[in-house]
Amino acid sequence: MMRRIHLVVALVALLTVVVTIGPALAGENSSAAFALSCDGFTGSGDILLDRDNTGALREAFIVVATDGIGNIIYDPVVDSFFVGGKVTWDGGSLIPWGAEPQYNPLTLRVVSLAGNDLDDEVIVLTTGSCEGLPTYGALPEGVGLLRDGETSPSVDPNAIPPRPSNSDDVIDALPGFLIVNTDNLSLRTGDGPEYTLVGIVDGGTRLIPLGRNVDFSWWLVQADDIVGWAKAEFLVARGNLTDVPVVESQGVVAQPTFFLYSQAVLVAAPNDTALPLCSIAGQWEYVVVGRDPRAEWYEVQATCDNALVKGWISSALGAFRSQSGIPVPVTSR
Repeated sequence: MMRRIHLVVALVALLTVVVTIGPALAGENSSAAFALSCDGFTGSGDILLDRDNTGALREAFIVVATDGIGNIIYDPVVDSFFVGGKVTWDGGSLIPWGAEPQYNPLTLRVVSLAGNDLDDEVIVLTTGSCEGLPTYGALPEGVGLLRDGETSPSVDPNAIPPRPSNSDDVIDALPGFLIVNTDNLSLRTGDGPEYTLVGIVDGGTRLIPLGRNVDFSWWLVQADDIVGWAKAEFLVARGNLTDVPVVESQGVVAQPTFFLYSQAVLVAAPNDTALPLCSIAGQWEYVVVGRDPRAEWYEVQATCDNALVKGWISSALGAFRSQSGIPVPVTSR
């Protein structure tokens, strides 16, 4: 059997378990509570096991913890006990992390696994923080307006990009402006096609010029509240643009992604027998952070039960995409 979590396990044998426990019931958190810190976590209270997700009158569950960018800081532990029993944390000693957290927030999940025609069911979801660590996605203190060369935030690969435009009053007050002469022109975080997308503008849109690169091949522009870089090849200049300054690109290079064809199980290692982490949705792009030596498995970032997690998916289940050509490191052990 796989390594058991450091728990105090109290199996309460119920003679009437087959009669009183229905097969569709979910594991129930009756009193369990956790506290997460920089060094590990403590727990107290009980979780009642009351659904048969194995088909053998046992409930299988997983315990896993991640930091703010999805690094697994407590290796996934899968176990199962008879339906009608309970798992008890004694509230005593600290259970240490297996890896040092890099970002807040810290997240610990106890999930009743899918099986026997039942879906994953979150039993406990607890978050915490480690003093001194940065919080992923948080803006630096004091930043409220875009500085020279900065752009709007990158659009998530699965989100619909905004399509901004400017009012005539705004454009008419400018000494010069730029007109989009193609359809669906991308606005990016930097002056090149390898940078992430911030928005898309329609043909004929008039843009506010905020800056340019040295060779005039890209312009930093604004449409409504979206700021990004547009390729000069698809723009027509109007009016006086001589005072538009040269600015330095601060672009975010687009990360490789994996497009998953249909719903699949994210696992903890690059092999078919690895521990399952959760089911992830198909027809979706997932950021790739690693691969095995033969690129038969990709390590991706995904959201499992409201927590960002890194896990593995077989290359046969989707398509690898990389507009920037960034090499994907080998991360399997």
